[in-house]
Amino acid sequence: MHETDLNKASDEAEIRRARENSNRAIARRNLVGVGASLADDYVGVIGDGTFVASRAEYLRLFKIGFDRPKEGMTYVRTPEVIHVSDDQALAAEHGNWIATLPSGSVAYTGSYAAMWRRTPGGWKIRSEIFVTLQG
Repeated sequence: MHETDLNKASDEAEIRRARENSNRAIARRNLVGVGASLADDYVGVIGDGTFVASRAEYLRLFKIGFDRPKEGMTYVRTPEVIHVSDDQALAAEHGNWIATLPSGSVAYTGSYAAMWRRTPGGWKIRSEIFVTLQG
């Protein structure tokens, strides 16, 4: 294996760990943990097509759910593939997501894509798009 391939494999592993940590933070209703993987200039599109224009807005939406533990959903994003760019500055993640109600029943499922950017603080999510396919 070439050094570049080893570095890409290491980058992929770091991104997978960051995603796992984010999933764990959501399950624990830890807003700081959710924000740890997000770039300062984060933007996204959530499952119903709503555009989320900033990191602060995205975290505000999570806080609303966290503040309503009997109603708020838990989200798990499961990467299927992560591609790291040749210059190792960007990465693309594709996978599936599931939203679960506090009762444990599934509310929504879908697919997602994320753009990750290497920063001095590690890999951070620059943008995401979630598509609801069931629910």
